[in-house]
Amino acid sequence: MTDDACSPVIASAAPGDGQAVATLGTMALPGTLPAQPASLSPLAAAIDEHGGRVPLPYGQGHCWVARTTEGSITGMIYATPPIRWLQEQPAPLRPRLTHTLAEIELLAVAAEHRSLGTGSALLHVAEDAARSDGVHLMLAKVQIGAFPVMRWYRKRGYTLAAQGEPVVFATQGGLTSCDDGGDGYQLAVKALQPGVKVRRTTTRGTTMLITERGI
Repeated sequence: MTDDACSPVIASAAPGDGQAVATLGTMALPGTLPAQPASLSPLAAAIDEHGGRVPLPYGQGHCWVARTTEGSITGMIYATPPIRWLQEQPAPLRPRLTHTLAEIELLAVAAEHRSLGTGSALLHVAEDAARSDGVHLMLAKVQIGAFPVMRWYRKRGYTLAAQGEPVVFATQGGLTSCDDGGDGYQLAVKALQPGVKVRRTTTRGTTMLITERGI
């Protein structure tokens, strides 16, 4: 993926955009999490009802779309609080931790609109919104061996964790971590707030990514 001067119109998904989002979701960018039509049906229904702000058990998911001047949807990104990670945390802390991390669940651009800056524009909007919400780390999952996608994320400030390598950080509830889930993907991680940096370290023979400031 490369970028040029193209400036797609990015906006929050609107009620009624669900089918277009679901159709694009099945064409996710190579090397990112795949999406099956059945798994996208609940998201499509939620977007049709609520638009781009999707109610979740913890916080909200947010879906943005890229449109042509004629109104056709050419790309989408869906970011959420990391539900799996939140469910592993003590129940009293979950509401407070909702804005600690954000995870890119799905990023998709129609094939004929790739390499035009659409993916970068979608990612930028999602990061800005998360940053405004106080999110400290943005996460994405990249298929192991998908080197072009890894380079794409690195170019945009992400650090790639090795397979199974944890991301360790401090919260008000103490030291905690997240990982890739062991499903054939690895994490791409980016710090969003000033003063929060991600670096790799080795402790007792174990390599991990850590944040240099508690979140």
